[in-house]
Amino acid sequence: MGDLTYRFTALESYETDFVEIPSDQYLQEVLCQMIQEYSSNHSPINIDFRKLIHWLRAGDQLTHHIHPYPAKLLPHIAYFFLKAHSNLLDKTVLDPFCGSGTVALEASIHGFKPLVADANPFALLLTKVKTTPYNVDKLIEVKNHILKKAKRYKTAPSIDVVNPDLWYLPEHKKKLEILLRAIEELTADSEQAFFKICISSLTKKISFADPAISVPVRLRTKEKFSSAVNQRIQKRLDWIKEADVFQEFNNIVNINIERIKETNNKYPNRLSAKKVGVDARSLFSDYDQLIAMPDNSIPLVITSPPYGSAQKYIRSTSLSLNWLKLASPSQLRTLEEKSIGREHLIRAPFQYDEGDLPLEYVDLIKKIAQKNETRARITQKYLIEMAQVVKELARVTSPKGRIIFVLGNNQVCGETLRNDKFIIECFQKYHLKLKLVLIDDIKSRGLMTKRNRTASVISRETVLVFEK
Repeated sequence: MGDLTYRFTALESYETDFVEIPSDQYLQEVLCQMIQEYSSNHSPINIDFRKLIHWLRAGDQLTHHIHPYPAKLLPHIAYFFLKAHSNLLDKTVLDPFCGSGTVALEASIHGFKPLVADANPFALLLTKVKTTPYNVDKLIEVKNHILKKAKRYKTAPSIDVVNPDLWYLPEHKKKLEILLRAIEELTADSEQAFFKICISSLTKKISFADPAISVPVRLRTKEKFSSAVNQRIQKRLDWIKEADVFQEFNNIVNINIERIKETNNKYPNRLSAKKVGVDARSLFSDYDQLIAMPDNSIPLVITSPPYGSAQKYIRSTSLSLNWLKLASPSQLRTLEEKSIGREHLIRAPFQYDEGDLPLEYVDLIKKIAQKNETRARITQKYLIEMAQVVKELARVTSPKGRIIFVLGNNQVCGETLRNDKFIIECFQKYHLKLKLVLIDDIKSRGLMTKRNRTASVISRETVLVFEK
C-alpha cells in the first residue's frame, strides 16, 4: 500500500499559534495524486486523516460537540473531501446517513448546501441544531425566560422514559419534566429545537448511565474494579445525587451558546441542513417527502453508513428519544426496525436466497447461520438494504458526480464480512467507477467497535471514492 502522509511534513506547525493552511486547490491536487496513484497500481493507500488535515483541531470545536453521539465520523475526512471538491459549480452535498451531522456541519461552514437523511429522528434534530446560525442574544433571552418559568412551575406532565427508576432520582426527573414543559411552550420551532438538544444533554449528564458507554448501562462500583476506579465512580454518583438540575441546564445552555457564537463569528453565512428523507433507500426533494429527488441531481455524496454488527444506534439514543417524545419506550423497537444496521429482526422464515445477493454472500450467510441463525438473518438484511441504498444513490448522483463512502469490515461469528468489497460490487453494477480506496486506522472516535460476543473489533476504516 502507498502512504501519502509524508507529503505534509513541511506543514506540521500545528503546535504553534499560527498554522499554515493549504489552499483548496492544493487539496484538490492531493486528491488527484491519490487517484492517479490508485489508478496505476489498484492498491489501497494508507492514510492518516488526522495528519493529512493536521491544522483541524481534534476535540471540541465549533458546534461539533454540542451533544454526545456514538460513532461520529472524523471531521477531517469530511473536511478533506469537501475542500477537494470546492471547485464544483453546484455546491450541494448529500449525507443520507447524517448521524450527528458531522458532514452537514463541515459542508455548511465551507459553503456547501447540506442535504441530510436519517432513520433516527434525534439525529435529524441534532443535525438541524448544529447547522443553524442562531441569534445568540435571542438564545440568552429565551434561556432566562425558560429558567424563570421552570422555577415558578410546581408540576409538569410525566415523560415516559424506559426504566426511569434505574436512571434517575425522582426529584431530578420531576425537574427535567418541568424544564421540558417550559421549553415546549416556546413558539419558535428552531429555538425549541436548540433547547431540546440542551435538555437532552442534561438528561444524559445527570442520569446514572455510565458516560463512558454509548448505550445506557447503569454506573456502579464493582469488586473487580481497582480502588481508584471505584473512587471515581462513587465520586460521580455522589455528584449526581447533589446536582442542581436547573443550574446544570444553565451551564449546558451557556456552553452551547458559546459554540454557536464561535461558529457564527467564523462562518456567518453558513446554510442550515435540509432534511430530504428518513430512509437512505428513498430520497426526496421536499421536507414532506412527496416529491422524489430527481435523477442525476446530486454532484457530491459523503456518508458513513451504519456498520453491520458495530453499533446499537437506537439504543444509544434511547433516553433522548424518550425525553424529547420522538419515540416512547414502546416505540423504540419499531423505530429500530426502520433502521439499517439494526440489532433485531421480526421473526420470519429464513431463506438463504432472499434479496438476490451474490452467491459469495449467500455462502457467507449460510456459514454464519450454522453458528447463529439470528446473526445470519441480521447480516443478510443489512446487505440487502445496503444494496438498495446503493441503487438509490446511483440514481440521484449526477454524471461525473462522486460518492465518498466511509465504512469498516468486521467479523460475524468468526466469519469475515467484507463490507467494502460488497459495496464496490454494488456500485459497479450501476456502472459507477471505483476511483480510489483509502485505509485509515480508527483512533477512538466514539465508535463502539465491538458490539457483542458474536462481533469483532473494527480497527480500520475504508474510504471508497466512486464516480458516475
